[in-house]
Amino acid sequence: MTIHALYRLADLVAHAREPEEIYETAVEAIMVAAHADRAGVLVRGDDGALHFAAWQRLSDRLRAAVEASVWTANAKEPEPLLVPDVREDGCLGSLRTVVLWEGMRACAFIPLLHQERVGGGFVVFYEAAHVFSAEELHAAATVATQVVFALDRARSDAAIAAFLERERAARREAEAANQAKDDFLAMLAHELRNPLGAIMNAVSILDRTGSQEPAAELARTVARRQTAHLARLLDDLLDVARIGRGQIELRSELVDVRAVARLAVEAQLHRIEDKRQDVAVSLCDESIVVCGDADRLQQVVGNLLNNASKYTPPGGTVWLTVTREDREAVVSVRDNGPGIVPERLDSIFDPFTRGTTGGRTEGGLGIGLTVVKRLVTFHRGTVHAHSEGRGAGATFTVRLPLATQPLERAEPPATRGSTPRRIVVIEDDDDSRDALVVALQVEGHEVRAARLGREGVELALREQPNLVLIDIGLPDVSGYEAARLLRGKLGHEARLVALTGYGQPEDRIRSAQAGFEAHLVKPVAADDVLRLLAAAV
Repeated sequence: MTIHALYRLADLVAHAREPEEIYETAVEAIMVAAHADRAGVLVRGDDGALHFAAWQRLSDRLRAAVEASVWTANAKEPEPLLVPDVREDGCLGSLRTVVLWEGMRACAFIPLLHQERVGGGFVVFYEAAHVFSAEELHAAATVATQVVFALDRARSDAAIAAFLERERAARREAEAANQAKDDFLAMLAHELRNPLGAIMNAVSILDRTGSQEPAAELARTVARRQTAHLARLLDDLLDVARIGRGQIELRSELVDVRAVARLAVEAQLHRIEDKRQDVAVSLCDESIVVCGDADRLQQVVGNLLNNASKYTPPGGTVWLTVTREDREAVVSVRDNGPGIVPERLDSIFDPFTRGTTGGRTEGGLGIGLTVVKRLVTFHRGTVHAHSEGRGAGATFTVRLPLATQPLERAEPPATRGSTPRRIVVIEDDDDSRDALVVALQVEGHEVRAARLGREGVELALREQPNLVLIDIGLPDVSGYEAARLLRGKLGHEARLVALTGYGQPEDRIRSAQAGFEAHLVKPVAADDVLRLLAAAV
């Protein structure tokens, strides 16, 4: 066997990626190694028979005869089958006649062994009788070994490539499904926020104009509370999707954690009192300043308080403590509820994980603690759950890095009185529009409304309002286009406010680019609009 042929084999083993590429080079190598006049390589197919994969100077008739012969079909031993002179050896059976007719006098079958099984082999032919030397047999065996190695490598590479492609396809499918889920959640939130906004504003109207009888007041309180609860569930559900995709927007500033804790207690107090529970608050005397998003941090503490209240029986107690330890702000929420069994502590922050009390699953979606975990992580902090076990209550501890600079005292913003304003509302949902209009009129403002975008633009141009509230999803033109038209003709005489169920960062950027000065996420209550009016100069 020549050095050149050996180099070609080595290169084949190192670089070949397709079996066909290997077979062609293998035939060339075996002809050199065995000094053969003609040769081919057979590979065992799915049917269990041997079929030619590559050849040189073999006729169709000879190849068909070799594939059909008992000689190759019975080739199951690892040793080569040698026929030095076809005329004197009858082992070829019916193949002998074809070989002689082709002018061949000697032949051999050199097996390709894969995992101790014959997976194929070389056939070599000679035009004259041929005695196979030990050197030829050794060289042929070397070629066979190298070819098997190259084929194994090619199969492994192909298997790895197929596996990686399946992984990529699965990842693309998962990402597409995740995107579809997020799109569905955003659409669902948008559709649900419209009726929630209408209910909230209807309750607000009843507060100002309805009966003050205890039964009526109770009904309004229940409606207001449950509507706020539904809005909170929607926010948590969307937060899980947004946080999971890294789309959460943090408005970082210097925040006193004690102020955050007070606001969180105030927001959750009615739920705690409804269950006749006590809340014990212990705040450090000195300010505890962190750099973070005040609203999101309030959401963290609020979710922990809500979770503690949920799993604490009526008459129980929830403790909230805010302290400083070394260079960290520490917020601890403890309850005397049923506790957490040790095997649940690691999974308590997983999405849609809910605790149980007395065999009964508590309400909620099981995502409040997931939101806590991810928001705290975004603030470079940690959250830890601890419980001594069933019946021993639970403690959730949040640690946040302290800010390096002190909190500056800001002057309280000046507030404006309830000066009547001219307002135009452009909203296609009838109940949401009518409830918001009446709620604002009850507050003394002059309000006109339109259902369609073009109609609303014409109305705003006639009325010259101080404030225009525009739903983004209008049926004729988008709210973005309506804003551009109004901004182009009214300039900055009127303040434009977007009303939408979509509140992701890219949604706020798009509304600002269209000319909106504020972006309100539904459900929008009259109080939200009043705050905008009070803040306007």
